[in-house]
Amino acid sequence: MSERLIAVYEVHGPMAEAEKTARAISFEETVEVPFEFPLPSRIREGIVGQVGALTPLDHDRVRVEISFPAALAGGRIGSLLNLVFGNASIWPGVRLVDIKFPDSFLSAFSGPNYGVAGLRALLGVNGRPLLATALKPMGSTEVELAQTAASFARGGGDIVKDDQNIVDASFAAFRSRVSRIADAVAPHNCLYFPHLSGPQEELSERLRFVLGQGLKGVLICPAIVGLDAMRALADSRKAVFMAHPAYSGAFYAERSHGIEHSLYLGTMMRLAGADITVFPNAGGRFAFTPGECRGIAERGRVTLGGLAPMMPAPGGGMNLDNTGAMAADFGVDAVWLVGGRLLMHPGGPEAGARAFRSKMTA
Repeated sequence: MSERLIAVYEVHGPMAEAEKTARAISFEETVEVPFEFPLPSRIREGIVGQVGALTPLDHDRVRVEISFPAALAGGRIGSLLNLVFGNASIWPGVRLVDIKFPDSFLSAFSGPNYGVAGLRALLGVNGRPLLATALKPMGSTEVELAQTAASFARGGGDIVKDDQNIVDASFAAFRSRVSRIADAVAPHNCLYFPHLSGPQEELSERLRFVLGQGLKGVLICPAIVGLDAMRALADSRKAVFMAHPAYSGAFYAERSHGIEHSLYLGTMMRLAGADITVFPNAGGRFAFTPGECRGIAERGRVTLGGLAPMMPAPGGGMNLDNTGAMAADFGVDAVWLVGGRLLMHPGGPEAGARAFRSKMTA
């Protein structure tokens, strides 16, 4: 157990209190016994987390580093989360902000199937961001959704995905809807990602059906189906996985607790096999800051063992007047997920797609 991973937390200060919290985490996340418990030296020295640097921050917060034997996580996402933030997640005022991995741990993961380069190769598109939209609203008929998808694709859109609220009561309904939309998009150079949801027992079969239609990927909500469920699906089939943040706000919305936005939506999604990570753009109806959004994008691209980089997909709050800021914040290797402003264009989705595409190449 010589190699170690380092979990980084932000906890309430002052320093003396933060030191107690750090020590409590180191025991709680490993042996889960009182400090005075008579542990054998091999366990106290080889298993219990080791408290490292404590750095004071603003607002009576302290950044704490605790290292754990990497072998305790077993090369598994579930074991990793249980090790670094299992019981500690129940304590108020404790926020997991980073995990530093040894390469030996990362080698157990395949990461994105396609990543940035693979997505560009699928579409034959280079030198600009990718344009995406979502099929909505809930309650639309198959025909209406297919018409929207085809219109967007004719306008030069790159990716059309189901809205995460588009779900099907049965596998038969899923097959019917997906087939119709796939046929509508097929004549165009546009990827269609159906929403992969439903009973756990059906997810693999539904993915098999999607790929059998000639489609290349799916939209999935990892916080709902499970990070490791997405990882298992991504390992089993070469498909694009576009990860949607539905339900995940419970992890990061309270900034004095939970998991840092960029760690969850960036690092963890990439580790679990996401090729694209969707998140609310700053300035939209959700309270993400520009720095938090840039952080997610950065974690998706930074070197992470041998894992391919993934594309950030900021969504919400976008219009034709702020595309310059989008380009500055996220660069070329990003997906612009534009919903209402594009779909409500006076000329329809086709004209909306053309308008946003013109901004990408201006």
